[in-house]
Amino acid sequence: MHSHHSHSGDYVAHGVDKLEDMVSRTIELEFQIYCLTEHMPRINSKFLYPEETSSTKNDTESLEKLQDNFSKFLRHASEIKERNSSKPTAFIIGTEIEGCDIEHIDYAKTILEKHKDTIKFAVGSIHHVNSIPIDFDQKNWNKALSSSKNNIKNFLLDYYELQYIMLQKLKPLVVGHFDLYKLLIPSDLKINIHTGDIAYDDDDVNNMMISDIELENNWEIVQATIIRNLKYINSYGGLIEINTSALRKNLSEPYPGSIICKLVKEHCQGRFVLSDDAHAISHIGTNYKKALEYMTDTIHLDEIYHLEETSNGEIKVVSQPLTEFSRSNFWNNLD
Repeated sequence: MHSHHSHSGDYVAHGVDKLEDMVSRTIELEFQIYCLTEHMPRINSKFLYPEETSSTKNDTESLEKLQDNFSKFLRHASEIKERNSSKPTAFIIGTEIEGCDIEHIDYAKTILEKHKDTIKFAVGSIHHVNSIPIDFDQKNWNKALSSSKNNIKNFLLDYYELQYIMLQKLKPLVVGHFDLYKLLIPSDLKINIHTGDIAYDDDDVNNMMISDIELENNWEIVQATIIRNLKYINSYGGLIEINTSALRKNLSEPYPGSIICKLVKEHCQGRFVLSDDAHAISHIGTNYKKALEYMTDTIHLDEIYHLEETSNGEIKVVSQPLTEFSRSNFWNNLD
């Protein structure tokens, strides 16, 4: 069993449990591979979250704390990796990219180069549209939509254009929660199916509830942009993360949804890895049974991929038949 994306309460303010306790749980569940991937530090105070400023005197101190925590994480993760090197659960050290804007994408490249002997891969993620967070709260999601001229088509294009810049500059081995923007889409949002504009006229037949629209298929330009990104990921051998955190946040499908998964199969060789994106002990392996059903019955995968680290510190990508994956001892250990 594998997870390629995780966080802890020791090193990110929105995490819950201690890293050591989370590591113990992964060993107990008999994970084969568990990746430790705390967020890279942000360098501009406008991207600080409220929980990151509540215990510091000023923004400068908050940013310094992010840097300090990241350094501590790398040391701690290295110690965990070494201490458990003879155990069945292998720990791989990575980091999650903060693709807030181009400045942070460029800074991520500096971090990855500086710590290349420790950080073995990156989870490439986008959490912002036009520098506004889209997974923090509804107020900010709405603000991000407004920044895209209150047009959902523009919003999607803004998201995927920033993702493409991140992909080109960093070539992250794992691309995280590909369609994160869906997390806070209001179920009662109505849009014009042709223009993408937010709609208010109930009598216009071109206005539909967003929940009744296949966003990624509705506009040719949006689908083409997604396909372009997937083809680029495929060109350098990247992998798409099936992230179960969407399920624990009460979405009907993991990230990415089945529409995008179909495109991944067509344009990125169906190269999926699995992640729980845990921030707490209770998140570890959560909804993996639902993910297995999703992979088997909804998107019809024959195989799942995972990372392994060789004895000389190189990362290799390994495929495993889904039938073999489904027979892991892990499944018997879940509550």
